[in-house]
Amino acid sequence: MKAILARTALAPLALASFAMPANAQAGPSGPEIEGAVRFGLPALFDGFRATCSARLAPHGYVAQNADRLRAKFAEGADAHWPAAKAALSTLGEDQGMDSAMLAEMPDDALKPFVTALLQQMVVAEIEPTQCVDVERGLELIDPLPADNIAGLIGFMVEIAERDESNTDAAGVAGE
Repeated sequence: MKAILARTALAPLALASFAMPANAQAGPSGPEIEGAVRFGLPALFDGFRATCSARLAPHGYVAQNADRLRAKFAEGADAHWPAAKAALSTLGEDQGMDSAMLAEMPDDALKPFVTALLQQMVVAEIEPTQCVDVERGLELIDPLPADNIAGLIGFMVEIAERDESNTDAAGVAGE
């Protein structure tokens, strides 16, 4: 399922949205994933634009709507920082990081780091051939409020992780 998700138009957003690593024992909760996605939407969009602006039509959907989309994603995103921080802490534990150290870091130091990390993850994950597909995906989800977009992406990540866990538990090779 993850391979299928990775080929969808929203994959770069989902991949960069605190998705639980494949080897994680217990990843972030559904609300943590959704909150992390919601917090990260502005950075994810910025990473997409940094990667894809030159590959998209100069009068295409993103070119015409970039400022509005960025503002839509940014409005209210900071309110979801606690869930994003909780997801980061869970993922940090899964990766052997000291969650106490993360918890002790002041938010004004940690938030810019997480934001930059999310943006760079999108830059690293998105393939040039996906840019037009992501643009189309953004056009399709644009009528949704940002909270619903985050919910949809969080749901996709949860389903993909659940399917992967079920496949791994059954001893069947993943996609």
